[in-house]
Amino acid sequence: MAGRVEAPGVRSAVLLAALLVAAAGCARRTPTAGFWYQDATFSLPAHAAEGLGGPLTDAEMASIRAVSRREVERAFVGLNIRVDDDPSAFWRVGVVRSLPARGPLQNAGQSMPLGWMGGAGAVSFELVALKAVEYAPQGATRQAMVEAIGRGIGHVAVHEFAHQILNIGAVHNRDDERSYEYPSPDRSAQYYGDLHWTTARPFLERKLR
Repeated sequence: MAGRVEAPGVRSAVLLAALLVAAAGCARRTPTAGFWYQDATFSLPAHAAEGLGGPLTDAEMASIRAVSRREVERAFVGLNIRVDDDPSAFWRVGVVRSLPARGPLQNAGQSMPLGWMGGAGAVSFELVALKAVEYAPQGATRQAMVEAIGRGIGHVAVHEFAHQILNIGAVHNRDDERSYEYPSPDRSAQYYGDLHWTTARPFLERKLR
């Protein structure tokens, strides 16, 4: 059977259509935020364990993981980003036992924006746990403090993701202690209560649309 010969104009139209479909597929690709725990088990600093009334159980550790993941997902609702537990995600924050001190202060979180390569960061489990117990309101139950540890880890992770996504250091807002952009973990709202976006939200909407 003789082969069919297509006119050059037809071939060009087919090629253009294929390129447009490929471009549309790339445009719809949702960037990822990887959030995970680097170690299988975590232990509390002595002071935190004393304030909590003993070491964490496996069930409590599972609760901390779930609460922290939920906080990260909640922060990015309505934005074009998918939270998963992949350490090779475009933007990524891992929970580690502790972070090196920065001068006289311990770090709750740190990040390195990598531009077109995304970003990498970490959250200190030990420091967040210590602060969650330290800022516990009078009469707080053990369960409330366990949930506060998870909430605090999630909130620190969200702050670090903001640094990576926006690729700028100036995402801080010192005027609102209940904002994700507040630059210090030394406040009750970080662990007990919900946080919200303020100054960074418009930039995130522009970047993640």
